Amino acid sequence: MTNAGDFGWAVFLGSALTCLALLLTKKLHGRHSMDHDLGSVQKLHLSPVPRIGGIALMVGLVFGAFVSNAQHSEAAATMMGLLLASLPVFGAGLVEDLTKRVSVRTRLLASFVAAALAAWLVNGHLTRLDMGPAVDPIMQLGWVSLLVTCFIVGGITHSVNIIDGLNGLASGSVVIMLSGVGVLAWQAGDSLVMQLCLAGVAACMGFMLFNFPAGRIFLGDGGAYLGGFWLAECAVLLLVRNPSASGWAALLACFYPVWETVFSMYRRRVMRGTAVGRPDRVHLHQLVFRRLICIRVGSSRGAAIKHALAVPVMWLLVLFCQLFAQLGEVHAGWVAIGIPLFLIGYHSLYNALVIRAMPRQAAADVEDAVVPELGVVR
Repeated sequence: MTNAGDFGWAVFLGSALTCLALLLTKKLHGRHSMDHDLGSVQKLHLSPVPRIGGIALMVGLVFGAFVSNAQHSEAAATMMGLLLASLPVFGAGLVEDLTKRVSVRTRLLASFVAAALAAWLVNGHLTRLDMGPAVDPIMQLGWVSLLVTCFIVGGITHSVNIIDGLNGLASGSVVIMLSGVGVLAWQAGDSLVMQLCLAGVAACMGFMLFNFPAGRIFLGDGGAYLGGFWLAECAVLLLVRNPSASGWAALLACFYPVWETVFSMYRRRVMRGTAVGRPDRVHLHQLVFRRLICIRVGSSRGAAIKHALAVPVMWLLVLFCQLFAQLGEVHAGWVAIGIPLFLIGYHSLYNALVIRAMPRQAAADVEDAVVPELGVVR
C-alpha cells in the first residue's frame, strides 16, 4: 500500500470509528448532543439524532496529521497548523451543537479568527484574485490581503453550513469540491495541497458511512464549519503556492454553496425584507426534496430512499462546477461560460419548483406558501 493509501485509510477509519463510538454511546451524551429541536422551520427529521458528527471529522484529520508526521511528509506541519487554526470556528460550532446558545455573529467572528490564524500559521493569505491590474496590486498590501482572505474563508466556511440540510448533501458536496481542488493541485504539481484535499475527502467519507442516506448522525454546525474551513483553506493554499493556478477556477470549484448563500441573503433581505440570518425552508435542496422527490416517490417510501434520490440531484450541480473549473484551469474562457450556465441551471430549477409549489402565488410570497411538512425524516 502506498503512503498516500496509508494516510487516506487512517483518516477514513479515524472518522468512521469515531462516528460508530458516538452512536454506541449516545445514551450517555444524548441529552446534550441529540438534535431534539424537531419543530424548527428547517428540520426534516421526526426523531432526535446526534448532531456532533464534526467530532468524527476532527478526529479523522488528527489521525491523518499524525500519520503524515510519521511518514515525514511535508504536509504534516501544514495539517497541524490548519487543525490549530480551525479550533475557534470548530469549537464555536460544536458549542452551538451542544447548547444552541452561540449566535450567528459569534460563529462568523470565529471563522474570521480561524482564517487569520491560518494566515499566520501556514501562510494562508491571498495576494492575488486574478481580477486584473486594477485590483491585484492592492492585494499586495498586507492588511488588505488579510481582510480579503478572512472574508473569503469565512464566507466559504459558512456557506457549507447553509447547505447542510439533507443527509449527505454538505459532506458529499465537500467531497466533490475538495476532489475538484485536488485535481487543480495535481495539474499544478502541488502534492501538499493534494494531500490536504485527500484528508478532507477521507474524513467526510468516513462520516458519510453513517449519515447517507439513513442519517444516523448529523454533521452539526461544528462539522459543517470544519468541512467548509478545510475546503476554503485548501483553495487558498492552492493559489498561494501556485502562481499559475487560476483564482477563478478555484472559485468555481467552491461555487455551489457560495451562490446558495448569496442567493439566500438576497431572497431574505430584498425579496422578503427580513433578516439575512432568518431560517427558512426554501433553499434549493429543500425544494428538490419536498417538491420533486417526495411528491413523485410518495409518502409510503422510506426517508433513506428519498434522501438517496434528492441529494444526487444537488451533487450534479457541484459536479458541473468541477467540470468547468478543470476546463477553466486550461483556458479562463471556460469559467466565463461555466458560471453563467450554472446560474441559468440553478435558477431554472428553482423557479420551476417554486411555480410547482404555488402556481397561484406571487414569487415574493414563497416562504409563506411553500407546502407544509410531509412527515418525512432525515
